[in-house]
Amino acid sequence: MNSDMRNCVISLLETSQERKRKIALLHYELEHPVHTSEDEMISAMALGHGDSAGCTEGHVSDKTLYIALNYQNRTEKLNADIKEEIVVQLVELEREQARLDYYISLLDNRKAEVIRLAYFEGLSQNDIAQNLAIVPRTVRRIKEEAVDKLAKMYSFAEHFKK
Repeated sequence: MNSDMRNCVISLLETSQERKRKIALLHYELEHPVHTSEDEMISAMALGHGDSAGCTEGHVSDKTLYIALNYQNRTEKLNADIKEEIVVQLVELEREQARLDYYISLLDNRKAEVIRLAYFEGLSQNDIAQNLAIVPRTVRRIKEEAVDKLAKMYSFAEHFKK
């Protein structure tokens, strides 16, 4: 068994809860974007008063309107870029988590349960043994076998990515 792949699987398992939190945060940011509306920006710039000659108080010059419209376009572009960044990161995290969850679902029930209790619930080996009515040494063996099987699944799948 490739120890690098095994370590990678353990790292994925250990960071699963943090990844799920990041996914939830990114979903929130996507649904509730923080941005300045175009109308607010145009209003703020169009109602500004200049001291330059030829501009009377309250009069909107062509230059001010051009700047406001240009700023509106830039604001829309920046807001779209931020949204795209969120989506790219979200898709990557969701794909990684879905893959891990699917591979765990392919394990037999006992191995999957030990993995869930150990890595997702954060239970100790003794607590898992007590919950499953087995000895701690058996929990350790099942956990090791499950991690090995997951590493084999990832290794098998990586073969096709090349």
